[in-house]
Amino acid sequence: MARYTTLSPSELADIVAQYPIGTPLKLEEMHGGFGNSNFKLTTTHGEFLLKVCDEKDPTELQMQISLLQHLSEHAYPTVYPILTKEQRPITHETVGSVMLYPFLYGEQPESSPGTLAQLGEALAKLHHIPPIDGLPRFAMGVSQMVPFFKEVQGTQFATHPFVELLKSQVESMTPQLEASLPMGLLHADLFLDNTLFNGDQMVAILDFEEGCYDVLLIDVAMTIIGCCYTPAHALNLKATHRFLDAYNALRPLTEHEREHLDCFVHYAALSIAFWRFRQFNIRRPDAHRANTYQEMLTRSEQWAAVNDSLLTTDSHQ
Repeated sequence: MARYTTLSPSELADIVAQYPIGTPLKLEEMHGGFGNSNFKLTTTHGEFLLKVCDEKDPTELQMQISLLQHLSEHAYPTVYPILTKEQRPITHETVGSVMLYPFLYGEQPESSPGTLAQLGEALAKLHHIPPIDGLPRFAMGVSQMVPFFKEVQGTQFATHPFVELLKSQVESMTPQLEASLPMGLLHADLFLDNTLFNGDQMVAILDFEEGCYDVLLIDVAMTIIGCCYTPAHALNLKATHRFLDAYNALRPLTEHEREHLDCFVHYAALSIAFWRFRQFNIRRPDAHRANTYQEMLTRSEQWAAVNDSLLTTDSHQ
């Protein structure tokens, strides 16, 4: 579960006192996610999501706030932070930076054609929103992998099979990753657990913490890796077709993008595998999550087994 930080009763009281939300009644840990400590907060005024931002520094968080404000101006379906009594979207506490959101009811959907059609439309709409100045580049890719290779030199991980695979894949992918492709505003982490549905209707796209400016195809590929697989990591072909159809209806992929999609799907899977390997084996060792990177390698293998027939389907020409 996403929990690196705990809150004492006095720390919670100090946080809640800064918001116009009454007094705290109950705080419950929430499962899911990898990078924050998330809690369901019940007060005398209602229910809220309290997030302690364990992974981002103040500068990164301010950029995240600026992006959310920009998305709000475009009425994008996500969740926006509640302002403090002093009209601030974030507070800096001894436990770390804290953000408070409305608690939205819904559930994480299954990978289905109906779900992916809505996500394809939502992603295409996001890609039509102009990016704001100052957004970082994609933070889980080559720009982080190359320094990582130096980081593990001389350690037990230097010759780890995954690190050797990562080096090999980065070298072989680099020419395609450096191709001139359309760029814009990315979510960059669109997995099913970053979406919220009420029954069969999408409510919101969540967690723009990795929002960035980069090649749009990264987002398309990441959504395939994050949303088009079963819990057993088998590719859901019907859902993938519906996602690509819905996306293309609003923002048709260029011929050049279609040619590079295969590479970028593998890159997306490798990026998440890399983040998980580094996070749970080196930065925050966690025996229960140490091997979760392998799930992404399985998804990449599944994609390789079927992508030829998928990418040559007439509806995607």
